[in-house]
Amino acid sequence: MSINEQLIARVEDLRIPLNDLFSPLDWKDWYHFILIDIQSGLRVLVNMTMIGRPQQGEIQVSFIVNLPSEQITQQHQPDTPLATFATTFSLEWQQDMVCRHPLRLQGKGIYLEINGKHSVIEVQDERAQLFIRFQGEAQAMPLLVTEDSPFGSGFIGWGLVPGLKVMGELSVCGQRFNIHQDWFCYHDRNFGRFRWGEDIGWEWFVVFATCNDGRKIALILDQRTNKDHSVGGLPYIFIYLGNNLSKVFLGANLSINWHWSESPVLPLRLPGTMASLFGDRKLKYPQRLQVEAADEQDQLLLSVHFDAMTELVVPDNQSRQYTFIEEVTGNAEISLSLQGETLRANGLIYGEYVV
Repeated sequence: MSINEQLIARVEDLRIPLNDLFSPLDWKDWYHFILIDIQSGLRVLVNMTMIGRPQQGEIQVSFIVNLPSEQITQQHQPDTPLATFATTFSLEWQQDMVCRHPLRLQGKGIYLEINGKHSVIEVQDERAQLFIRFQGEAQAMPLLVTEDSPFGSGFIGWGLVPGLKVMGELSVCGQRFNIHQDWFCYHDRNFGRFRWGEDIGWEWFVVFATCNDGRKIALILDQRTNKDHSVGGLPYIFIYLGNNLSKVFLGANLSINWHWSESPVLPLRLPGTMASLFGDRKLKYPQRLQVEAADEQDQLLLSVHFDAMTELVVPDNQSRQYTFIEEVTGNAEISLSLQGETLRANGLIYGEYVV
């Protein structure tokens, strides 16, 4: 399959006006990667966000690794089936840290370069003993879903490339893992102008699974909401078979049902300063998720059991208000009737529930 490089360029294009000394400080532009190794069950999130403008902004980094305990070779394995290793940190946005063409972002502990369908990503936090570096080449059909959807006091845009061929290296507390072409890599982009802590939220996930006949399937869901999720925008779910977009369900054809724990708990919360500030904030966590979709031709049933959650607390850069991003992951089962054929698949999910 040939990749539309003009469309990829539109997806990846940095929207913050770098040379405007008076551009609004509520600009946000982020580059988001999810890596999944179906064979081992290992999952990784890497996100780099630019907020504000050069000299008056920040670059925020999130790096989360979910590692099955049996994969840990250290003497003392955790009691839980899935161990989470994570770090977040911020850098002051200096003038020379970001280049637009080709896109390049670099600073202490981070490097991102995207040139056409090729990318290089690196994050290192020596204190957390976490390191990743990988190269990617876009394989799946890119989508630029929206560029100016109303969101909070402003707007948001979203584009995605749900399939990169990758190779590289991951290190977790001194234990090394090779990233290779059998890993699934999802990449998307958000950009826009709004304020963290406004009456905003979203529900998003990517599922990667293997069908009984060996084919690979990916599901991507997105729905923008208000903070308590009582009001939602148009939901949609994209279905990829291999690298090709094969189906889209949207709107009233979709039913999304989250099932929550009975008792609230204290989650793993980042960054550490926010864990202290919100040390008493307990919350119920998602245990299961079921998504059903149907139209006149096709049907989808997705059943999910979650096994880990990490909360990211994101502060606004102009006032004392916050958005809470619940990063969740688990196991997924898919039953899909598509064009007269029934596909069954098992895999892993990585998602976000934002309040």
